[in-house]
Amino acid sequence: MTYSFPRLLGAGLVACAIAAPTHATENGQISYPLGVNTVLNGLLPPPGATQYFNYSLYYSANKFAGADGNSSVPGFHSSVVAETPRVVHTWGATAGPFTISSSAIVPMLYLHLSTPGGTGNRTALGDVILEPLMLGYANPSKTLFAFFSPSFAVPTGAYSVNRIANTGLNTYAFLPYLSVTWFPQHDWEISTTALLEMNSPNHATQYHSGAVAVLDYLIGYSLNQRLQVGVQGTLLKQFTDDTQDGVEVADGFRGQSVAIGPQLRYMWGPASGIVVKYQREFAVRNRPQGNKLWVQFSFPL
Repeated sequence: MTYSFPRLLGAGLVACAIAAPTHATENGQISYPLGVNTVLNGLLPPPGATQYFNYSLYYSANKFAGADGNSSVPGFHSSVVAETPRVVHTWGATAGPFTISSSAIVPMLYLHLSTPGGTGNRTALGDVILEPLMLGYANPSKTLFAFFSPSFAVPTGAYSVNRIANTGLNTYAFLPYLSVTWFPQHDWEISTTALLEMNSPNHATQYHSGAVAVLDYLIGYSLNQRLQVGVQGTLLKQFTDDTQDGVEVADGFRGQSVAIGPQLRYMWGPASGIVVKYQREFAVRNRPQGNKLWVQFSFPL
């Protein structure tokens, strides 16, 4: 295996918003798309280079888990198809092992949602995520890569307080995160992304979602220079309460989620490749619970 692909499928965000019928961080959703960062998380394009990424997602959930993990919304069903392009550029200036990159992520979403309150469908722009300053690092032996990004989600997605299905959250979000990729041995990759999300209130509903911590991860093994297999997933834990009109909602409605699944990565060039992965959610609280299928690809521009 060779590590000559610093522009492939690195850390990325897809603003995949799913609206649900009642409260839960709000409606159990956040701006960060759980499980997207499982591919060479800490790698960025080299100085002066630009990389294109594309994230395709199909998500289906037939259960909205309550505080005890049991279904809390009879007849609930949600399905999402997301197509999200992303461009990352690394600027030419460097400071020793450190680089500076910038990125923008623009999701397009199709959402179907069924609840006791009705059924809705919506195809529209989601909430755009901006990453103006991504501070990257690579050690001299090229076995450890990392970057820190204070990213932001802005409410560009379609939203109406009276609509069943919305592709936007109608909030701003601060999403600082640290992505790391470590090659402990020639054929092994361990990648993680640790993220916090803090949202502004939704002024249309006076609902303020609590803060969450997220960890995406991958343990991958390369069968040869082109093909890698791995186990990946995500963890989410909400650590502050939801409030409405400044008052804590029932038990704080704190969400949590765990997901795991297989991943396959194929490289067709030094900085070009495709990833297919599946994630099954479990141990879910106060959120939709379902399954995700991702197809991610990337190539240099």
